[in-house]
Order: sequence, then structure tokens, then C-alpha cells
Amino acid sequence: MITLIQNEWIKLWSKKRTWIFALFILLITIGIAFFFKSVIFDMDAANDENWEQDLEEEIAVQEEIMADEDADEWQVENAQMTIQQNEEMLASGINPNKTNNMIFLEETFPFLASFITLFSVIVASSIVSSEIDDGTMKHLLIRPYPRWKFITAKLITTVGFSLSLIVVLLVSNLLIGTILLGTGSLSTEIMVNNFETTPYLSTVGEVLPARVGLYVLNVLMFIIISFSVSILFRSQTLAVGIGIFILFGTNIAQSFNVLLADTSWYQYIFLPHLSLPEYAIRDEILPGVGLAFSIMVLSVYALVFLGACFTYFQRKDFAE
Repeated sequence: MITLIQNEWIKLWSKKRTWIFALFILLITIGIAFFFKSVIFDMDAANDENWEQDLEEEIAVQEEIMADEDADEWQVENAQMTIQQNEEMLASGINPNKTNNMIFLEETFPFLASFITLFSVIVASSIVSSEIDDGTMKHLLIRPYPRWKFITAKLITTVGFSLSLIVVLLVSNLLIGTILLGTGSLSTEIMVNNFETTPYLSTVGEVLPARVGLYVLNVLMFIIISFSVSILFRSQTLAVGIGIFILFGTNIAQSFNVLLADTSWYQYIFLPHLSLPEYAIRDEILPGVGLAFSIMVLSVYALVFLGACFTYFQRKDFAE
């Protein structure tokens, strides 16, 4: 098995596309860091000394919105959350304009990680199907290994590729963030506001490790789905298409959570559960549905997908 994994790892990194994916993560991280430094953080730094006054002025503006009889319900709710958040920051002495490498990493990780998910879907969709398409799979299967070991090695290699990109993201983000924005720590206080729950005080150390860990589980599910579909339908294009659809569909599904949350079947669909990193800042994705239930649902689907693709691969004649 180790030999097979080593061979798959060498084959994967011998492709230019793999290096382009890794280089893209590095470059997009650097680009966003310079953008934050030159546009957003410099703009905030100009108001750094008057941050308390700015928060108080914003509270006054939001209070006027709440007092306006013509204001829409969503405007009033947003005003209430903004007021509460600003009051929390004033009471805790948290300067919203303060920044450092840890704050930068915590704020940009979800966006940058979405590219890793996309690249993982592409690799998972092609690592088997490309060899089926070009006819090399039938030559590979002549070797004295059980079939299940071949696709297990390919699956492990894909997961290793994703983990490698996550390491590249974390290391490059911390390095460029330290150079441009200064050094922070996991104890740096932040205000957490996901627009669906009451803003609350937390630290980078409480949010970031949980976000990263849950993201690893999340991207693993995307890999399993794309990997399985590519084998079952022997189509890289279909697998990539489905993977990308699910990636974007996960964000769209959040819009339906409120509408379908009370239905008896919706919580058993895997799509709304593919937002595991959200559990880093909230207890529930759906009413009454916590992290344990989401992991259980995704685990069942993962077993079904993997069971189907392993069974098919064992029985399929690739010499056709």
C-alpha cells in the first residue's frame, strides 16, 4: 500500500496543474494580504485613534433607524445587532481597527479555503477517471495488488494533496501577515458576528483552530463525493461539474435553511450539512441540529458513496 501511495503521489506532483494549484494559493494569499494592507487596514488605521467615538456615532445612527417608523423589519434587526456588537466592543475595549497576522488569518481563511475545495474536487474527479479515459487503468490493474488498494491509494493521495494546500495556505498567510500586519496571538480578542446569531466576544484561539479542523472534514466530504462520482460514471467532467455544483449549492442551501428547517426530510439531506466550519461560530446550522448530527449524516453518505464506488470498481471490466 505504501508503494502505491508513493507512486500516486509522484504521479500527481509530476503534473504542472498540481504545481499551478499550489502556486495559485500562495499568490492569492499574498495578493489579498497586500490588498488588506493597502486598502482596508490603512483606511482603518486612519481612524484608529478615534475608534471609540466612531462606534458611538454608529450606535447613534442605528438608533435613528430603529426609531424610524418606515424602517423595514430587516433594517431594524440589523440595527439591533450592530448596536449590540458596538456596545460589546466598547465595553470590552476591543478596537475594531486593530489588526495583526492572526486576525488576518482568521478573517481570510474561509474565502481562501474555498479555492482549495475547488482544486480538491478537480483532482479527486480526475485521479481515477483520467486513467480510465486514456486506457492506462487496464495496464495498472495487471499489477499484483487487489483493486481496492489502487483506489484507496488514489483517495489517500487526494486527501494528502488537500492537506498540503491547507499547509501552504496557513504558512503563507501567517508569514505575509506577520511581515505586513505585525504579530498577534491566539488570545487576540475578536467579535464574532455571522448575521444570524447574537454577536459575542471570543478569541482567535477559540475560533480559528475549530474552523480549520471542521474545514478539513468538510473538504474530505467533497473529495469523497467527487471521487465516487468520477468512478461510478467514468466521467471526469460530470464529477467536476457535480462537485462545483455542490460547492456553490452549499451556499445557496443556507438560504433555504429557514424555509425548509421545519420539514422532516431536509435535515437528512447532506447539502445543508456541508457547512461544517460554521459550527466554529455557532451551535446549530438548522434548528435543533448540532455538529454531532451533521457529522453522522455526512458519515452515512460518505459510506454509501465509497461503498458504491469500491463495489463498482471491483467488478468493472476496464478492458472494454
